[in-house]
Amino acid sequence: MKNAVPIHSVYNLAETLIFPNAITLKILLSGKHTNGIQAIFEDIVEPGVGPGRHIHHHQDETFFFLEGKFIAEVGGEMFEFKPGDVAFIPKGTVHAFKNVGDTSARLRYIFSPAKTIEEMFREFYKRSKEGALTLEEMAEISAKHGQEFVGPPL
Repeated sequence: MKNAVPIHSVYNLAETLIFPNAITLKILLSGKHTNGIQAIFEDIVEPGVGPGRHIHHHQDETFFFLEGKFIAEVGGEMFEFKPGDVAFIPKGTVHAFKNVGDTSARLRYIFSPAKTIEEMFREFYKRSKEGALTLEEMAEISAKHGQEFVGPPL
């Protein structure tokens, strides 16, 4: 693997994947730019929205809560998060989050290493453009990228 090189990502130019009435996902730093060391994303999450409980089998994930009010379940324990809070989720840990506020909320997250998580999000997006993305399709796509859904959303 080549050594990583410095990169400057411009927020307003970040590729954006919009999942209507749910999450707007911004790709802030691709794993392709870091030679797979990490990938950084931002979600703008609509009220009442969050993913199902899931596990990343090959990556650690770190959440940075930027705006709004979230709850998150990490390893079976429930937490409340406000702007400025951070959470670290080691690989293999069941987790999920939800925007419990009345307005859109934002969080950033880092996957380390990047692996193919970006490709998973892109495949979710592509399938959603072809029609409603079912839970079965999400589980199938996730499994190819080292993620497993293990329960319903919060």
